[in-house]
Amino acid sequence: MPLEGRFFVTGTDTDVGKTYVSGCIALTLRQQGLTIAPRKPIASGCLPQTDGSLLSEDALFLQQTTNTTDSLQTICPYQFKPAISPHSAIKQANLTIGISDLVKACDVPESAFALVEGAGGFYSPLALDGLNKDLAVELGYPVILVVANRLGCINQALLSIAAIKQAGLDLHSIIINQLQPKPVQNHALGLTDFTDATIFEIEYANNGQATVIENWIT
Repeated sequence: MPLEGRFFVTGTDTDVGKTYVSGCIALTLRQQGLTIAPRKPIASGCLPQTDGSLLSEDALFLQQTTNTTDSLQTICPYQFKPAISPHSAIKQANLTIGISDLVKACDVPESAFALVEGAGGFYSPLALDGLNKDLAVELGYPVILVVANRLGCINQALLSIAAIKQAGLDLHSIIINQLQPKPVQNHALGLTDFTDATIFEIEYANNGQATVIENWIT
């Protein structure tokens, strides 16, 4: 499948709503009749289960919103309990997980639309030998940048945009995620003055349910 059938979702920082936005993207693509294969190859802060396994709530949300038959283990094969960076969790567990391992974990069928979500921001450490950036470069997918509508977001967005371009990647679009109920100041207002990237906005959802992104273009 051509690269326009594959996306890498990253954020300006942690806790900007990448997983929620990924779910909204998935729901939008499903309405276009596409089969989505979600991947979040590594996650920390996972919840212990009664059977001794770990649960990535992000992976579960992606599984539900994409309506995939892929197992949670397929979606997110590397899971860690400590709520720290994946890089630190790997070191703490005395494991050797590199970017090449994460690339393999992102493999999807040619017929499916790959939706890969990173962890943290674009420069956040992701494996022993690399950052989210390095996984994105290896995959070569167009990047979707999630920006939380909060004070300082324009600075963070522009820094991330510069990093994505410096890495030689295509910035597909920017999605402004509304983290608080309105009315709230639109801190992202004016971002269009400094980038020609396509910008979408997702409204606040207090029920956590994914919504379709209006006027979305793949």
